[in-house]
Amino acid sequence: MTVRWFPTIGALALVICATTAIALAASSPTIESTPVPNPAKPNFSTMNFQMGTWTCSSQSARRPAPYITTSVTTIDPSGYWMVTKSTTAKTSWTPAAMATDWVTYDSDTRRWVDINTGDYGAYGATTSPGWNGDTIVWTDTMFKAGMDVVGVTPLTVTKVSNTKTTSHTTFQEKSSGKWISVDGVCNKNG
Repeated sequence: MTVRWFPTIGALALVICATTAIALAASSPTIESTPVPNPAKPNFSTMNFQMGTWTCSSQSARRPAPYITTSVTTIDPSGYWMVTKSTTAKTSWTPAAMATDWVTYDSDTRRWVDINTGDYGAYGATTSPGWNGDTIVWTDTMFKAGMDVVGVTPLTVTKVSNTKTTSHTTFQEKSSGKWISVDGVCNKNG
């Protein structure tokens, strides 16, 4: 009588392979198919008065005259950003410049965030806890002392009406150590 081991070993190998495959499949992570939910869109209701075209006059205490900025504010198509495109007119001490501010609400950190980019490599990031009555305070989160300016205070914006705001900030000159005020008045056009 002859024993045929090959078919028996082959069948045993097949059972071992199938069992291993089933065990591996059971221990492998499953692929998640649930879509990640979008975060809630910011509630811009306290900011809505800012929509439209504004003209601002900003006066630095160390300059002979104010500089004038015209801005247009809209909500972007996604509904997540309030976008302000600004043009600052040329003065005797600075060229004309354009900038864009992107404002949104970060619900994780519970703060408003303003990301700014502009001509000549300008950039910045400020944050605010939001409006407190008619005042909102923006703190520069990226400030680093430079060649001329070694300190800044937060920018305080006050809503005088739905068509007028005022602003105030200061910066410290490196050369003199003096704190210089910059005050602004913005009026909505039309």
